[in-house]
Formats: sequence, C-alpha cells, structure tokens
Amino acid sequence: MQVQVGVEGMNDLQAEAELRSLHSWLRSDRRTSRLAAPQLGAVDPPVPGAQGSVIDVLSLVLGSTFNAASLAVSLMSWRATRPQRPILTVRRPDGTTVEINTDSLAEAQALLERLGHE
Repeated sequence: MQVQVGVEGMNDLQAEAELRSLHSWLRSDRRTSRLAAPQLGAVDPPVPGAQGSVIDVLSLVLGSTFNAASLAVSLMSWRATRPQRPILTVRRPDGTTVEINTDSLAEAQALLERLGHE
C-alpha cells in the first residue's frame, strides 16, 4: 500500500522542516526504511521558471509486513520528539485520509488500521 503523509496547521517552511525531520527519523530506523521506503516530494508539479517545489508530502510505499501498528509506532515516536506535535494527515492514492492529532498510540493505530481497510 502507498500512502502520503502531510503536516497541517503550519506555514510551508515549517511543514517542510517537519517532513524533513520525519523523513530523517524514518530513514534512520532500519526496519522502517527497509519496509516503508520513505520519499520526500511535492503534491503539485513544479511551476515552470520557479526554483523548485516546496516539499509538502512524505510518500511511503508500505511493504506487506509493515502494518498499521508499525506505522503508528513510528509516527507517534517521532511526534513525541517534536516541541509542537504537528497534526499529520495520512492519505491513500484514492483520497481516503485520516488525521493524527493525538498522543494516544492506540488511537493512532486504530485510525491507520481504518485507513488500510476502507
């Protein structure tokens, strides 16, 4: 399954910094980087003549052995390190989205499991 993670409630530069931090966090975890393949990117294509796109999404291609519980642990562990815990949106390619704005691992896991089953 492929999902995209975004950061809500921040300006573009803050959101990009948070996504870069999350990307680094996920890549430093051997299990996550191997089973989730995190990639930074932009939702919209670059504007012709512009210097580049703002990074506004972290794409994850989740392997079959990487489940909602593992993703919840990774995301919640990272959120716990942030001075302002950002609101994360996790979106499937079909547009189905869940918002993670909780400090509860069980609640985050339930949200991500719902995303996988809808």
